[in-house]
Amino acid sequence: MKVIVTQRAKHNLLDLFDYHANISLNYAIRIDEKIRSYIEDLQYSPYIGKYVPEISDKHYRERICEKFRIIYFVSEKENTVFIRYIFSSRQDKKTFFEVHKSEIYNFFSQYLS
Repeated sequence: MKVIVTQRAKHNLLDLFDYHANISLNYAIRIDEKIRSYIEDLQYSPYIGKYVPEISDKHYRERICEKFRIIYFVSEKENTVFIRYIFSSRQDKKTFFEVHKSEIYNFFSQYLS
């Protein structure tokens, strides 16, 4: 499958890198490379991740990379994995999913219509 990292996920990854680089550049580089590797694996094994418990749709899955959640959408119609969000599992997940609720649904509708 093709893997597309959405603009939002690219910004998420950049923000994570910037935040961690202020603390430890070595850690920031290591975690960035590891997250990118987890994303690359999805082209060969898109169903490797588990269902996202906060989202009822089974096209959304997630992989956990250390303390980070990589949320992605599998579109069989497009034969594509869309990386939607990358964020720390320490973030308030309830608030995160409430804020992005309509965006999640709209994206889902776009690729199943």
